[in-house]
Amino acid sequence: MKTLFEWAVGLFVLFCFFAGFFDLDETPKQKRVREQAEWYAAEEDRRNIEADATYYAEQNRHDHHHV
Repeated sequence: MKTLFEWAVGLFVLFCFFAGFFDLDETPKQKRVREQAEWYAAEEDRRNIEADATYYAEQNRHDHHHV
């Protein structure tokens, strides 16, 4: 699961880099819309990561009971 998280972070960083790089000919409105979309994407990633962490914590707790 860690590699999937690393991929998500890597892709997000790349996306931010390209978005920043091509920022030059954006209008302020486009910039605001894009920044809001990026924020929502980051928020979604954070929620998914929290859900994964909760799920794996549950799984690990169950696994330890069997040992």
